[in-house]
Amino acid sequence: MKEKEGVRERILHTAMKLFYVQGIRSTGVNQIITESKVAKASFYKYFPSKDDLVKKCIMEYDRYIKNQMVSVVIDSTSFDDFVKKWIEVIKFDFQVKYRGCPVLEAGFQLDSGDEEVMELVQNVINGWVDLVGQFLSKMIKNQNLSPDIDIIKTSRRMVQLYEGASAMWRITNDMGYIDDLEFLMVNSLK
Repeated sequence: MKEKEGVRERILHTAMKLFYVQGIRSTGVNQIITESKVAKASFYKYFPSKDDLVKKCIMEYDRYIKNQMVSVVIDSTSFDDFVKKWIEVIKFDFQVKYRGCPVLEAGFQLDSGDEEVMELVQNVINGWVDLVGQFLSKMIKNQNLSPDIDIIKTSRRMVQLYEGASAMWRITNDMGYIDDLEFLMVNSLK
């Protein structure tokens, strides 16, 4: 049973890497099969179609990003500390071969007419907004933030700023967009 789990994970991680580096449309199922060193039947056993694999990859990207965010939330004692640590995590990821937010990348590459996939992407983003909102609620409860803050609007703005800075960095390769992110997030409370 472990070997089968290993095959599925190998396919998933190979696809995530290829989708991220080459793009979803530029990556074929045969390349994923070849590079993950699995039989075609094994691929289709776990992923009936490329679309199913793409959805699983988006969910895996989401899990990775949420784990990073949760770690930042747990370690943060103030809003400014949260923002600073979030930026550190982003900059760390940028040291690796980073092409921007993988969910954003997938959203750009997929057919916006595919309602199921677009709903998945929207749910992922809403989950990030909710996570930031939970942190802001905690900060208000601990009297580290004003209770007058619109949690939903501020959470959405922070995720929007993150995605915007990530996209602009991706387009220009200018780290200044990430450097400005801390200032913009901190000032999103004003």
